[in-house]
Amino acid sequence: MLRSSLEPGDWGLETGPEGELLVDGCSTVSLAKAYGTPLHVVNESRLEETALRFRQAAELLYPGLSSVHYAFKCNSVPAIVQSIKKAGLKAEVMSDFELDLALRLGYRGEDIVVNGPCKTDSFLRKCVTSRVRFIVVDSLDELEALGSIAAAENMRADVLLRINPDYTPEKMNSGSATASRHGCAFGLDFKGGEVGSGLARLKKMKNVGFFGFHFHIGTGILNPRDYVRALRCLKDLLSLAAGQGYEVKTVDVGGGYPSPTSRELTGREMLVYQALHRLPYPWTRTGCPWFEDFILAIAGAVKGAFPTGQLPELLFEPGRSIVSANQLLLLTVHRIKNRPGVRKWLITDGGLGTVTLPTFYEYHEVFLANDVRRPRSEKVTISGPVCFASDTVYRNILMPGVVPGEVLAVMDSGAYFTALESSFGFPRPAIVSVNSGIHSLSRRRENLADMIGRDIIEKSSETKEVVHEIRDY
Repeated sequence: MLRSSLEPGDWGLETGPEGELLVDGCSTVSLAKAYGTPLHVVNESRLEETALRFRQAAELLYPGLSSVHYAFKCNSVPAIVQSIKKAGLKAEVMSDFELDLALRLGYRGEDIVVNGPCKTDSFLRKCVTSRVRFIVVDSLDELEALGSIAAAENMRADVLLRINPDYTPEKMNSGSATASRHGCAFGLDFKGGEVGSGLARLKKMKNVGFFGFHFHIGTGILNPRDYVRALRCLKDLLSLAAGQGYEVKTVDVGGGYPSPTSRELTGREMLVYQALHRLPYPWTRTGCPWFEDFILAIAGAVKGAFPTGQLPELLFEPGRSIVSANQLLLLTVHRIKNRPGVRKWLITDGGLGTVTLPTFYEYHEVFLANDVRRPRSEKVTISGPVCFASDTVYRNILMPGVVPGEVLAVMDSGAYFTALESSFGFPRPAIVSVNSGIHSLSRRRENLADMIGRDIIEKSSETKEVVHEIRDY
């Protein structure tokens, strides 16, 4: 059977004397026993090193000014953000919550870029009064609203115009293509003339300053040339700006840079997997470029579009490429069902309904944490605890023989796992950080008080006793 050639070392992990999976000197099996499962485990030092490496690559490979803004939407757990902030990355946010969190964690307004297709008037006002560095304008309506708000507050707002260049990377499934004018509402329609209209409207706004353009073409992009192709419209955009008397000082190329150890399924793979339950294999580390390759390609495209000596500041918004491979998810196998000639199920305490939604559309490696060296000998379906048939992690994945009580490690849980998890009948999991053999809790497991904390419960004599007896579990 074909299978992935990835090994624990590809995530910077080690193997203990009995074959157990180790994260920076800590046994994942011991962590599962100490904190319970489901449990996210963060490799803290490696996370900070990855973030630092991205920033240093941008500074080295692009001859002009550069700035790297971490995409909060990917993973906004405060401990994660604080590690990334230590590496000198700034912030990219899309909501009131993310802006408030960035400010709470010590980012200044000038460190923050604000994105998103649905910025309410109240959110725009908060952005203006917080003096964020750039508001990325996603529509003409938003631009008009911002102009009115900035004038009413008598404050300045600096903007980048988000461009929809009508470009979809090859093989990308439609749910990830954020620069298609037919499939995605994001950005000003370049082919439809909205960019010129936006520049003309900006001329009438005394409190709004234009700095440049923003692009974001998708997520988990595997070919650096896709960025180059999307940026071909830059020269035309420069001409449009010059025609309105503007100089382009900033180009923000967004995110979408992949993790080297997981990937999104292509549209064809999604159809085959969902219809026929055929999980795609193999996946190899050599199949993914390093993010230095992306930065170098993007730098070349931007340099080619601008006159010599007039390079803009170049902004990057990485998320997945920073956090994905530096966090893993531990699940315990509680029950095993085997129907000869039909299927074998490993029933765990986590699945699509609660903690593994990205495994619906992405491939993530799964190891037996108790013994990563045990031979993979059978295809099984890993399922979760929620009462619906599709609550799976993966169908027909090749795994070793497993017994109840053993622990599985789902790799690359750093990107969008915690952002998309739900309290579907179960508490959301804890997160533990590991650094040089020392582990500490970054987020405790959700308890009953957390899960019903927003509810108004009529306090009869019976419910009073229940409410007073709520405890962590």
